[in-house]
This record gives sequence, C-alpha cells and structure tokens, in this order.
Amino acid sequence: MNVLISISHPAWAHQFNNIIKLLKKRGHNVIVLVIKKDRNWEILDEYGIEYIVIGNTTGKGKLDKAFIVLTSTLKHLYYGIKYKADVYIGRPSPMMAIASFLHRKKNIAYCDTERSVESLWFSKKLSYKILTPMLYRKNLGKVQMRVETFKELFYLHPNYFKPNPKDLKLVGLKEGEKFTFLRFVAWNASHDLGYKGFSNEDKMKLIKHLEKYGKVLLSSEEELPKEFDKYKIKVPHKKLHSIMSFAQLFVGDGLTMAFECNVMGVHAIFSSELTSGAGDEMEKVYELLYQIDDRENMLEKTIKKSKELLEKKDLRELGHKKLKKLLEDKIDINEWWVDYLEKEVK
Repeated sequence: MNVLISISHPAWAHQFNNIIKLLKKRGHNVIVLVIKKDRNWEILDEYGIEYIVIGNTTGKGKLDKAFIVLTSTLKHLYYGIKYKADVYIGRPSPMMAIASFLHRKKNIAYCDTERSVESLWFSKKLSYKILTPMLYRKNLGKVQMRVETFKELFYLHPNYFKPNPKDLKLVGLKEGEKFTFLRFVAWNASHDLGYKGFSNEDKMKLIKHLEKYGKVLLSSEEELPKEFDKYKIKVPHKKLHSIMSFAQLFVGDGLTMAFECNVMGVHAIFSSELTSGAGDEMEKVYELLYQIDDRENMLEKTIKKSKELLEKKDLRELGHKKLKKLLEDKIDINEWWVDYLEKEVK
C-alpha cells in the first residue's frame, strides 16, 4: 500500500510520526509532503523521516492562503499520481480532499478542532472518513467516525513516550523542582483570524503571579519584548515533551500544548475563546483541563484558577491519578489506524 500524508503544522509532525514508522514496519510505502510552518520540518528531521517540501509558508492573509491552497492542491495531486498513492491521510485540508477526489482515492483524516471551517467543508464533502474525538461538537454526517482518543495520544501514549528527568537539566532544573509551563501562540492560523490573546502587559502580569509558585518556562510562537527573554526556553523538539511532563501546571492559549500536558498527567488552564469539544471532554470527563473563554476577565480568572491549583500540595499526584482513568478509556490510536487502513484500502 502506498500512503500519502501531508504535514503543515509542527503538531502534525509529532502526531503522525509513529503511524509513518508503523506503516513502514508493516511493509507499506509512505510519501510525506511538507508545507513549512514553525520549523515543522526540523521535527521530521529529528525523527529521521524523509519528506518532500511543497511549500515554504502557509500564508498570512486570506488571499495569500487561497493562492497557496490552489498551488498546494496541484502539488498534492502531482505527487499522489507520481507515487501511485492508494490512500491520502492526515489532518483535514482542502488540498488533500480535492487531490484525493480528483485522483479517485480515499482520504481519511483526523480532526479535533471545530474551527477549521474551510478545511472541514472540503473534507466533509470529499473525504471517505473523518475521525474525531468522542465529544467533538459538530456532526459531520456519514463520513464521521468518533474514536476513543485524543490527538496527543498519537505520540504521547505510554506505549511510545517515556519522559526522562535528566532532560530538565536543559532548562536549569532538576527533578522535584516546581515550575509552570507557559505558552503563547502567534494567532496567524486561518482559524485564528478575528481572535487575539493576552496583551504583553497582561502576559508579564501573569508571569509575575506564576513566579510566586516556582520557575516559569515560556514557549512563544510570536516575538516578545526583551523583558521576556529570561523566561523563554529553546530545547530540541524531542526533549520538550519530556520537560513539560514534569511541570506543576500548564497555562496559556495553545490548546495543543495544553492537551499534551493533560495526557502526561499535568493539569492545564487554557485561556482562550477558541475552546473545543475535545476540550469539553478533557475538562468534564477527566478534569485535567480548565477552559477560560471570558475575554473581558481572562487574566483575572486565569490568575485565580492558577492560584487555586498551585496551592494544592498534591497537584501532580492528583493529575496522574486522573491520567490513569484517561488511559484506561483510550485506545492505541496508531495500531488502530494502521489496522483500519489495511482493512479499508484495497
């Protein structure tokens, strides 16, 4: 079986790493196409995965993004035909959906965000199946298949990921030292248009509050003033999750990183209006996530919730207890997906 997969976000490189390797282990061929974003190709390099670059940017404005969709669709189709792809897999994207339709091949995608309106529209119309978490808010009709997983379990399930406390040395910490992991996104994705995060002033207020409970490690997609430099960390992508797993708490407006912490037993506060159904499940069923979507009182409520959590003496133990239930409920999605492909693609 020849499988074509497209990656245009760093999280997708992490998400599909194990599936790519498992497919190859079972004797299948995998063609990986990359549209460069936030150094996603470096993650593939670290994993030792070969790929073809078909674009150097995902675009910034609507017209720019529309042009990139057009040219990228043609490139997806070209490589799909060239390498005789039997199936197209990945995240929902117009390029994958249209190319697979024109190629008369199945497109099987995984989606955990309800915000990608354009991508979902094309994928719903043209895909064979769209896999989603159980509490995904939208009904996508007959193409939808709800699966017992979270995206982050593709690469952080204990079957594939083991944290190493020695990695804490990279950020000047040792095992047992308390710290909060803070994340700010750049707000330039297509589904982010019209939304914004904390002001720089509020970001610093939040940091000063969190410092009362230990060190603050900051990851930021956007450029910040020099006063933030002492908090920012730069470590190899493959070491980052290991470091995050030892945090007392995650705070920020990056939902992927919030979920990554959750599936490693770390509580997270997600401060953004862009909540999701998967977030509802993580919050209401497993009580590992706290979604704060009140724009006018975002900072105040984030500080209040972080204070409540960080003053719990057994916060990390409580998080790992909740994680045990989560892992009992969820499947090994990598094995499941490869089994599914082998059954469905003839």
